[in-house]
Amino acid sequence: MTYAGIDVSKDKLDLAILSLASEKVVLHRFPNNEQGRSALLRLLTTKRPRRLVLEASGVYHSPLLHQLAAAGLPVALANPYQVAAFRKASGARNKTDREDALLLARYASVYQNQLTPHTLPPEAVAELKEVLTYREQLSARLRQVNNQIEAARWKQTRGRTSKTLAWLQEEKEQIQSRLKAVEAEAQRLLQAIPESRVLLSQKGVGLWVAATVLAFLPPNLWGRPKRASAYAGLIPEQALSGSSVRKSRLSRRGPALLRRQLFMAAWVAVRHDPEMAAFYQRLLANHKKKKQALVAVAHKILRQLMGKLRAYYREKGRESLVA
Repeated sequence: MTYAGIDVSKDKLDLAILSLASEKVVLHRFPNNEQGRSALLRLLTTKRPRRLVLEASGVYHSPLLHQLAAAGLPVALANPYQVAAFRKASGARNKTDREDALLLARYASVYQNQLTPHTLPPEAVAELKEVLTYREQLSARLRQVNNQIEAARWKQTRGRTSKTLAWLQEEKEQIQSRLKAVEAEAQRLLQAIPESRVLLSQKGVGLWVAATVLAFLPPNLWGRPKRASAYAGLIPEQALSGSSVRKSRLSRRGPALLRRQLFMAAWVAVRHDPEMAAFYQRLLANHKKKKQALVAVAHKILRQLMGKLRAYYREKGRESLVA
């Protein structure tokens, strides 16, 4: 029985194939380009490992992950947080690309039953994620330009028109125009995803909340409330050591944008949804801080959304999008 791990960098792919029966390790290195990925795929198709793990590395892992999943190989994308903890627990002292690949292969062998094979999202969902990421970048630039405009106005002297200010105002108009186009594209993509109508039926959930949940929550978690909440980082972590107990805190392991949009939905819900408002007030009455109560509302909204999707899939005669 073999397991494989791939360490991904911009220029190369280091593959480690581990055989548990013989403890034999085979290492390979491929360039991270179309030819190298194709050669790696051919090798893995021959070896057929029981589980294959690679770690997220910015955008450099994306083409390989897509190719491996499309070929039907049992590839899982490891959480860097968990891999770092595994490295520490394993007592690994060296950190080279090939050592990292072997570590990922060992990680695959230990956690094979807990690792969920990566599922390719529908094309509209993949495009939606790109659009939302671009929107975040545009929004950040718009905030920066607004700050620059404010500073430029204060620097103006009487009787002199600032050329810089004119350029900044022109750039602001261009960004605002592009943001409108992005919103229109997001709406178009949402219409192509039937699950969006299910999410939009929830009070407090608007266009951007529904879009972010569908884009940043892996499709294999749609309709699975507990696993979706854990992925989004909306569950508490508690540190225990002997008789001492540290205060629990939010895990924050998932996409930050997903949590931000759910918090926005929570703010809307506690103002316009009587049920959520009552839930929020009960938490405050139980001496929860406002932020803690809001997190709990966001958590509940996500679980309700996943519950709606689960009911939708069962109505369609399946357990999830990928079942």
